[in-house]
Amino acid sequence: MSPATTTIATAIPSDVTPASTVAAVKATVTDATAAPAAAIAYQTIEVADLAATFSDYVDLAVKTRGGKVLTTSDEWFAESHNLLTAAAPISRFEVDTAFFTGNHSPFVSVEGFVASPSATVATGSEDVKDGTSGVADNGAASDQSSTVAVAASGAAAPLATVVPDTAEGWEQVQWTPILPKVALNPDSRHGFKLEVPTTQFFTHIRFRMFSDGGVARLRVYGNVHQVLPGDKADVFDLASVGAGARVESFSDAHFGHPSNLLLPGRGHDMSDGWETKRSRAPGHVDWSLIKLGVAGHPTLIEIDTAHYMGNPPKSVTLLGYTADDTLQEKPIVLLSEAPVKPHRQHFFEIPSEVSSGPAVASVKVVMIPDGGIKRVRVFGSQSWPANAIPANSTIGQRQPLPDEDTWNLMTIEAEPITKEAFAPWGQVIEVPTYDPNSIKVNQGTAEKFSHIGHFSNLRSYALNDDVIVANGNKSLDKTCPEDHKPATANIAIFQCYKPVETKEIGVRLLERHAYSSQMFVPMGGDGNGGFVVVVAKDRTSDGNPDLSTLKAFTVANSQGINYKPNVWHHPMIVTGRPVTFLTITHESGVGRDDCEEYWFKKEAAAVGSQDGVAAVVRI
Repeated sequence: MSPATTTIATAIPSDVTPASTVAAVKATVTDATAAPAAAIAYQTIEVADLAATFSDYVDLAVKTRGGKVLTTSDEWFAESHNLLTAAAPISRFEVDTAFFTGNHSPFVSVEGFVASPSATVATGSEDVKDGTSGVADNGAASDQSSTVAVAASGAAAPLATVVPDTAEGWEQVQWTPILPKVALNPDSRHGFKLEVPTTQFFTHIRFRMFSDGGVARLRVYGNVHQVLPGDKADVFDLASVGAGARVESFSDAHFGHPSNLLLPGRGHDMSDGWETKRSRAPGHVDWSLIKLGVAGHPTLIEIDTAHYMGNPPKSVTLLGYTADDTLQEKPIVLLSEAPVKPHRQHFFEIPSEVSSGPAVASVKVVMIPDGGIKRVRVFGSQSWPANAIPANSTIGQRQPLPDEDTWNLMTIEAEPITKEAFAPWGQVIEVPTYDPNSIKVNQGTAEKFSHIGHFSNLRSYALNDDVIVANGNKSLDKTCPEDHKPATANIAIFQCYKPVETKEIGVRLLERHAYSSQMFVPMGGDGNGGFVVVVAKDRTSDGNPDLSTLKAFTVANSQGINYKPNVWHHPMIVTGRPVTFLTITHESGVGRDDCEEYWFKKEAAAVGSQDGVAAVVRI
């Protein structure tokens, strides 16, 4: 039986220096000079000391940082990608054989491989051999083992210019021993720290189980290989883990470690940010001190509170320190109590007089008073003045999450329209299923259904006294004002050629026609596509639309609708495909009399919506 093998790749180039952990094994990657595996010295770390031992290092293989399984020799009982899951199997295990009580892997080993950032995928076994320094002699050919190849953030020399795309191809590359064959116990966490840190970095890791069995988690702890722009005037994230930044100290990490602030991306939930416990003490703040990857001149700060919807800090202060100010006695104020909102990216430009000053080597992030922050990015250059940020760069550009603008908004589900449900706002125009008053017409070749809608004009000068009283418009003048034109029926065509492309529709405004009904009847009516009707009642205080009464209906294009006069409704929304409507409205040519709009600017601002959306309709 061959060893069970998994090959793993990570997305962040990294030095796997003092610590790299594999599966149930925490291990520091060793010296790049390919010493025999048996000569690699390591310490066994007690479970109680695992967190402290590896607290200064980054898990380079975890999924949330881009680690992924490339190949595996066997996944009979469970998929190998579980090895890289950020969450523990249960409770707070990190790298272990948790719950494998009778079928754990008795022995494991770890090896490393490095590929060039520009490496291409091999088309055959010869390409792999030519692209590396030769076929591997992994020192375990006679052992039976299961192997997992994992792409990690690190690398070995020489840089491979071609990488394989098959499990067989990965067997041929030259692997560098990292952790020798070590014994594991069932249902346990294991920590191994190398006596001599590696001096090289790895892009891929091969994890081998001898002969087979189960391992719950794999962690590879180390330092990310520093990658800096060639032009020192280029702007980049000085506080990125990829630039070599690291957290040196902090006040609290009760729910999440501040090292998460340096990671790429916007994360997936509150577990991968910095979150502190609540404090009721007056004047309390939480802080973390970040040593930048290289000293530089900050020009733009990003504070991201993604996923912290109920517990972001009230505000954030950012203080910079020069390399000489080791005691943090002369802070350079980059941000001063800048307000932040929940679940949002925030960008703050640094004044040029600050950017052009002394280079900043470290920054202190201060949360006022406490809470959670997902990411902190300190964009700047190594020299001054800085180059302009390219137009196609994502620096300073929002990368919104799907729910970033809608998570705290009122959301309603659109329901299929019925005559009864829509009655407060108007009539549904459709062929009745049964109408005792229908009559045969056209010499018996057609059926006529009468009075299925109410075509109304409430302008008082167009009505008699009885109608005025019935419609509550007694205060309106019966005589047409000199500067008004008598309203006439406008029979028009609406071509709605841009169907919505999402299942969520943001409501920014409603409109109404105070004196006239308005009818929409699709032309075609084949049942394909359709439209959405959104309505609301008046607010009793001022007559504007009451957002709490918002209602939405889905309508087939074999149906039409007729709004009553003075009904607040959304402009027409079509779904599926373009729809052409026949419309009938009484109009006089006087703008506000014919159509009044209300934009929910105040309501949107009250819930922190930056693009004016006050509610969401889900279809």
